[in-house]
Amino acid sequence: MKIKYGMLVVGAFFVINSANAGSVEITNCSLSEFSYSYNLENEETGVIQVGSTHDDTSSLSPITVGAGAGSDEYDLTERMPDGNIYVTLIDGDEITTRLCTDEAAQ
Repeated sequence: MKIKYGMLVVGAFFVINSANAGSVEITNCSLSEFSYSYNLENEETGVIQVGSTHDDTSSLSPITVGAGAGSDEYDLTERMPDGNIYVTLIDGDEITTRLCTDEAAQ
């Protein structure tokens, strides 16, 4: 019986932990008006990284963001080789990544 309740507590811990993970969503894949929104849940500050999935030398400097929700917009026409872009949010020990592809950017 103790093992059953122990597993229930461990399972609940993982459900509660995953429910509090931060989120990031790309709201516009266009290179000229690239934008995303984020929500930071686990920590007081998090890190957002924006870069190219095809060229690892093309990326913006990591951005530190505060707790809560926010959004950013960039003109990436001069910074990225194409519309294949990723946005990663590191929120404590949670990492969330979203991708744009050239097809979505058109």
